Amino acid sequence: MHSSEHDAPGIEWRLSREEVVPFLRVPVDDRRTTPIEFPPPWPDRPWTFGVMVASSNGVVAWRRRGARDDPVRTILGGEDRPERIADRRLMRLLRSVGDVAIGAETVREEPKLVPTPQEPGDEPAPELYRFRTSRGLSYHPRTILYSLYGRLPIAHPVFHTPGLQPIVVTTHAGARELAARGVSATPAKLLVEALPDPAALARVHRRLHAELGVRYLACEGGQTVLHALHDARLLDEVFLTVTDVVIDDSAHEDLVKIFDFERERAELVAEGRIAPDSRYTFQRWRFRSR
Repeated sequence: MHSSEHDAPGIEWRLSREEVVPFLRVPVDDRRTTPIEFPPPWPDRPWTFGVMVASSNGVVAWRRRGARDDPVRTILGGEDRPERIADRRLMRLLRSVGDVAIGAETVREEPKLVPTPQEPGDEPAPELYRFRTSRGLSYHPRTILYSLYGRLPIAHPVFHTPGLQPIVVTTHAGARELAARGVSATPAKLLVEALPDPAALARVHRRLHAELGVRYLACEGGQTVLHALHDARLLDEVFLTVTDVVIDDSAHEDLVKIFDFERERAELVAEGRIAPDSRYTFQRWRFRSR
């Protein structure tokens, strides 16, 4: 079980440039964390936000050398650091807003991942589930899985956790591969489009909105998925935790870095820390506004 979150400091968002009237306020303990507010979703697609962690020099991932070579855990630093606990709490909060999206590579590389407000082994989070059910949402957020080729491990817990609805976004070839792997024996729904064409990805998000009622979508990566969403003009903002860890670019292969937000003309609408002397920064970068 993770260290207790109850006594850990929360994030104080010192910078806030949110100009819209808040449509949705995530209920958090104000003693520990400044409330998080969201604009209304789009009329024909979900409000989509990334949730990422990056090193101080912008690294988010690399080609793993083995099961223990985990980029995210390396970048986040020690398990019991107060900043890491705050990052974990923020992720749980953001998962409670709507539904969650992850890419196929994330599923393959994290065999125990269950992207819910309370993962197996976590402290109970009844207030987050009350927040969901009081708004008419499912108990667990639905998991949207982006997979071009359908090469998903069907034994993964996202396909077998009670109350968790997986939705696979794939191609016709991917649907055939999933059928061969036995996806029909799981509760998964399939949305088939001519991906990776940006127009097809936009259709997927309109279908998520119209057919399945998805209004807010937290995309936990990887960066390949975020780039595809951004290219299709579907990525509205990114919650980014920047740690104090420096990654040696020459020590890893296929290094992946986060967006150059300023070059992409994103606006930094919020920034915070857990303490004035903390070297972790929690940022919120906005690509599109309501």
